[in-house]
Amino acid sequence: MVAPRVAVVTGANKGIGYHIAQSLVHSGLFGVVVLGCRDPTRGQQAAAAIGGCAEYMALEVGNAASADAFAEALVARHGRCDVLVNNAGIAFKDADPTPFAEQTKPTLDVNYRGTVALTKRLLPLLQAGDDPRIVNVASMAGKLKQLQPPLQARFSAASLTLRELDGLVDQFEADVQAGTHQARGWGRSNYGLSKLALIAATQVLG
Repeated sequence: MVAPRVAVVTGANKGIGYHIAQSLVHSGLFGVVVLGCRDPTRGQQAAAAIGGCAEYMALEVGNAASADAFAEALVARHGRCDVLVNNAGIAFKDADPTPFAEQTKPTLDVNYRGTVALTKRLLPLLQAGDDPRIVNVASMAGKLKQLQPPLQARFSAASLTLRELDGLVDQFEADVQAGTHQARGWGRSNYGLSKLALIAATQVLG
């Protein structure tokens, strides 16, 4: 007997993530659709509202200990992961008084670093299946043209590796802290850079 397929959707307690999880449940293609959410109350309420095979599990993307605990719990409960939808993300509102430089690390830690780390953590489970899928929810804000041409070439290089991409993201953060990011060819959006990096990671992993 073939075990029922398992899908994971991060940041699924509201918005796009909620509706993706709802659609997967209603598709009838999965035995379990796991809503990985940071807030237990909202996560449980979302799973209950969707109903069917929806199930809440605690997950804070960007927190290594939480990602490890999530992966271990997923193995213990279901023993597999066939589809991973990386939807969780953060974006500071325009009216937020937090200085730009202080928004950089939190944004990159969730939208890029934490998302890639979770993906790598779940890859063994995904690769063990016969039809694994990874979907990364990006944004129009992640356009390549936010960068000057030399950086565009580095982000779009066919030979780009995750290690090199990590280095580029780290350099952006360092340049922001030094106040030199625009002079060095970077854009003016932490969120945009995080989503551009995620798009590049998707291409590398593909």
